[in-house]
Amino acid sequence: MDRIEKEIRDRYKQNIGICLLLFLSVFFFSCKAQGVSKTFSIKTGDLLFQEHKPDSSISSAVVAATRSIDQYHFSHVGVAFRDKDSIYVFEAVSSGVRETPLHEFLAKSATENHVPVVVVGRVKKKYSEAIAYAIPQIKTLIGKPYDNEFLPDNDKYYCSELVYETFRINGKPIFKASPMSFKDLRTGKISPLWKAFFKKIGKPIPEGVLGTNPGDMSKSKEINILGLVPDKYLY
Repeated sequence: MDRIEKEIRDRYKQNIGICLLLFLSVFFFSCKAQGVSKTFSIKTGDLLFQEHKPDSSISSAVVAATRSIDQYHFSHVGVAFRDKDSIYVFEAVSSGVRETPLHEFLAKSATENHVPVVVVGRVKKKYSEAIAYAIPQIKTLIGKPYDNEFLPDNDKYYCSELVYETFRINGKPIFKASPMSFKDLRTGKISPLWKAFFKKIGKPIPEGVLGTNPGDMSKSKEINILGLVPDKYLY
């Protein structure tokens, strides 16, 4: 009887240990995925990956055709710039390349539990010298038109193209360009949203042309994902 009781106790302890291990694994994965570690400060050159509010058809088309890190669905990316006590975001939007105050950038974001879904990525130390080139280069591009054709080398810029073209070391981009696809990942077909968009501007869909997108960039090995924008920047 003592042997049976001992076996039952041992199995109980073993099950408790397994449950605790599973709980801790899920907890720490959840913390990483949701970016709850918010002890960092935003620095010049940080990349701000953004989920847009669900009111933009093009943002929806971008999300449907790309994948982002973890559970996120990024449709936009900008570059942080600190000027004394203020933080701005360099970004390429429909009106062109511009400098936006951080609070305005955050206000454009989708929210979850009233928190803007903006995740901070930081270039790894190995590539950090690219920032020193990127910031002054981006400043010279303020006012350049938005690249709604999604084509390279046309002196126009979409959001991730602005990052790709300016973050360089020895003249070479640190991020990789890949053949773009405008196909919905669920259907394997080009979204009607994209068809209507390119028909409206009178341009062919640049399927297969080398380019970038915020989702792919968020998964780049050249950066570390720090987490959601810390609370101290939200109020």
